[in-house]
Amino acid sequence: MRTKRRITRAYCVELGEELTIGGARQAYFNQNQPRSRFLFQCSSPECRTLKVIPKITAVNYDIHPTDTARVKSPHYKDNEHYAHHAECEWVLPDEDEGSDAPLPGETELQTRTRLAKRQLTSIIDIFVPPTLPEQPVVRPPRAVLSSEDEAEPNRRRGGGGAEGTRTERKHRSGDLRELVDYYHDTREALKDLFPEVTINVTGRGEIPLRSYFKKVAWARPNTAGYVYSGGGRIERREGAGFVFRFFDKVADKEAFLHVSDEVMTQHRSRRYVNELLDQARLVRYFTFYFLGVFAHHEASDTMVAQVTDLRCLAIDLGPLRS
Repeated sequence: MRTKRRITRAYCVELGEELTIGGARQAYFNQNQPRSRFLFQCSSPECRTLKVIPKITAVNYDIHPTDTARVKSPHYKDNEHYAHHAECEWVLPDEDEGSDAPLPGETELQTRTRLAKRQLTSIIDIFVPPTLPEQPVVRPPRAVLSSEDEAEPNRRRGGGGAEGTRTERKHRSGDLRELVDYYHDTREALKDLFPEVTINVTGRGEIPLRSYFKKVAWARPNTAGYVYSGGGRIERREGAGFVFRFFDKVADKEAFLHVSDEVMTQHRSRRYVNELLDQARLVRYFTFYFLGVFAHHEASDTMVAQVTDLRCLAIDLGPLRS
């Protein structure tokens, strides 16, 4: 049978783990050069009992995100050459069972928005901001990662509960990079319907997706609860850490983002972040997205945001220098 739902997890043969697409991206960039793409199979236990296990196609997980020439966000999709088990979790219909008719209590605008979202390659219904420390992960015996890094635990096993249960129909994610991609895809695809798109953020409840994102220029000191974004350049490196200067000001003061050497050396995604930062000589600017707050730094009379968890940071490359 063919799948009916968006596939949000797949089994990575090389790593012996189930990965979200965000986990696949970090695992890919954590490899030593030259890197190899992974082979993915259906994550459903029923499909894994078949003589021929259905393969899953992973799209664009090996491409760095950019502000320009934006491609489709990384996502999994069904491979049409393989049939799935009738009880496969991705064959079971979504809550609306594909209905084009209004659902009970749904307004006409909500119906239009729901139908328009079908064209998206991925959807996030519930976002769970990272709060708990990363847990140590034992490398699977077939891992092909570098000796310096472990695979990011955006996995079914060992990675926490952001993905919910197999029978749950709503897609939960704690991956900021995935949320940023979803934000851009939704804004581009839905256009005038974009203001109607909502997301359930743990700790805040259901809010308009666009209201969760705020430009640095509109940030207020000591105010959390938003994904702040802004362009800028690397001011300096401090060991493995760095200081990023935003083009925009906060409260009429120069604004910076600081990631310490300790944070950069302890987190699993350090290799992936470092590879992006190494492009500083090639690009005109970066766009940073982060979860955090700006606080006044009295000694320099500037506004500084401290990122203490790399899972709360996402980076887009700007256009190449001429």
